[in-house]
Amino acid sequence: MPMGPLEERITELERRVALLEEAPADRSPPADALPRPIADAPLDLLDLIRSRAGGQARPGTVMYGGAVTFEDRDYMWAMEHAAGEVADAHWARAAALLERLGSGPRLALLAALLKQPRTRRELQEALGETSTGHLYHHLKDLQSAGLLIQPRRGEYAIAPHAVVPLMTIVAVAMDLGTAESPQEELQ
Repeated sequence: MPMGPLEERITELERRVALLEEAPADRSPPADALPRPIADAPLDLLDLIRSRAGGQARPGTVMYGGAVTFEDRDYMWAMEHAAGEVADAHWARAAALLERLGSGPRLALLAALLKQPRTRRELQEALGETSTGHLYHHLKDLQSAGLLIQPRRGEYAIAPHAVVPLMTIVAVAMDLGTAESPQEELQ
């Protein structure tokens, strides 16, 4: 009996988990698994989306991911969602997170934490004129959203699972901010 989309996704996730569990402790990817030059990556992603759609003209999937290394920490993340699931989802949860990220000071905090954990004092300096109360308010809100963790008392870091998705959100916002409007593309 053929598997449905949900069963296929579960099987694929189980396969990925098994590969991760078998990976060496340092989790360094083999040389042939390193990312290709940026120029090829978008086309490779589109080819992957088309192949998963069985060659249909409208694949109906949204994918994102990345592999990032800062100092001695490697972050790898990939997600795939059926377009219909995203379109039909209750977007209020996404709006709540986007509202939290729609703050200059909070984005400055996340940028300051991107490459390494920092202490409260270092974060206070990164924000400049912000009061300690405002700093704690922003830190608490980002923690409650699951974006920040405290590896040690008084030290903050971006939650490992959030590094690539946060960078993706910022990259998409930068791309959308510079994209030509549809009217300009038609001319």
